[in-house]
Amino acid sequence: MKYLNKIVPVLFCPFALAAQNYSAVNGSLYTGSLSVHNNPSSIVNTPMKFDLAVLGVQDKHTTNVVKVFKYSLLSNPKGSQYLFEEGDFSRYANVNLNINLLNTRIAISRKRAIAFGANFKSYLFGKTSPYHFIDTISQFAHFFSLNEGKENMRLDLFTSSWAELYASYGQTVFEDASYRLNAGVTLKINRGLSGAFAKLANGNFLRTGSSNPVIYEATAADIDFGYSSNYDLLNDNKTSRENFNDFVSFTETGFSFDAGVEFLIKPTAADYPEEEESFFDYDWKIGVSALDIGYGQYHFGRYSIGNRVLFPGTTDPVLDSKFDSTITGLGPFKDSLSTLYQFPGTYAGKFRITHPSRLVLNVDRFITDAFFINADISFDLSLATTNKDQLRVKDMNLLTITPRWETKKKAFYLPVHLNNYNQLWAGGAVRIGPVLFGVHNWSNIFSKNKITRGGGYIAILLRASDITGRRADKRFACPD
Repeated sequence: MKYLNKIVPVLFCPFALAAQNYSAVNGSLYTGSLSVHNNPSSIVNTPMKFDLAVLGVQDKHTTNVVKVFKYSLLSNPKGSQYLFEEGDFSRYANVNLNINLLNTRIAISRKRAIAFGANFKSYLFGKTSPYHFIDTISQFAHFFSLNEGKENMRLDLFTSSWAELYASYGQTVFEDASYRLNAGVTLKINRGLSGAFAKLANGNFLRTGSSNPVIYEATAADIDFGYSSNYDLLNDNKTSRENFNDFVSFTETGFSFDAGVEFLIKPTAADYPEEEESFFDYDWKIGVSALDIGYGQYHFGRYSIGNRVLFPGTTDPVLDSKFDSTITGLGPFKDSLSTLYQFPGTYAGKFRITHPSRLVLNVDRFITDAFFINADISFDLSLATTNKDQLRVKDMNLLTITPRWETKKKAFYLPVHLNNYNQLWAGGAVRIGPVLFGVHNWSNIFSKNKITRGGGYIAILLRASDITGRRADKRFACPD
């Protein structure tokens, strides 16, 4: 029965220890190699001949499953403590992690640009129906007694990690004295490195008579579980290098794309004689983009299952005996679980997990000197699909408002985020020379019990030394 303490958090409490969420720099003129991931057309209106993100790492996460104490980004993790949140409520977890490698933007001319590079991305999305949980649960009867009256209990957990190569092209498609319209597209090819899903639907149970102790019977629980087959290749008898080579070699190919436009309203009058760099000035910049339209593909692992219709008499003592301490791996777990069902099934072939597709509206407003304000709102496109059984991960962004002050050599950003979980975060970022560093939530630094909501990023950015000529407009005339 000790095994129950291991499988309940997994089946009912999805969480993972840790996208293109360098959200503070949205709209920036000096981060085109990263901004391409928020709108591919943004690579055009950048007053630099080229820029390169040598390396970037970003993490954003939130969960109400686990609470961490005595830990912030400034403290030693050895002193931290954690516990599973107790109580009766719906659980969720959302983790976005991405690594950018050699993300490059090159201006072909003032009206055309290209970008390319490599990324690693990892997403986890999980949610449950409301249920009552305490960390001292040791038997199924205890869990059932805490949740009497619950009907149609549900779990959805999806995770997808992939490595991708991308190529982008953007150009000006319309221009007159007052306006400019840029458009861009990004094509991406990926290898699905790790994918998995777990789904519980129609979870129901009831009391059986008035026996003492009370006996509960599980009456329904449709269970689906799948994972990528490269995990089956891991072997303790192989070296780490051999396991790594096998793991990344047996992967599947997927595809995705981004597309976007940017509409610029030019300044009504220049404060200085026009020179080359003033060509990129604007009062308003309005962008619309569709992002991550595509999928990662995986081959089912040998222990992937889809089970339907429980046998009558699936009581809590039966469940306790099926999932005791002798269950030490996926194989025994699958075998034991399948004996409970009239129609056990095994998944085979390939499966796809849809990327976190979304529609993004971004508005950037020049204020004065080097001051700007940016607003970014994201709409989850999965809400528009009619296929409710589709496997997909999700982005957590909803609305970000970012005042910023930036010049070529330094910048300061103060983003305020409202995410899809109605959480309001205040963050900050700084760019000094080639280094960009930021946090999504200041409480990750100043509080020792908020580390499960937030994240941060760091990137090394290189830019052309001779941009596009001498500065002309007053917004570019600020001291470095």
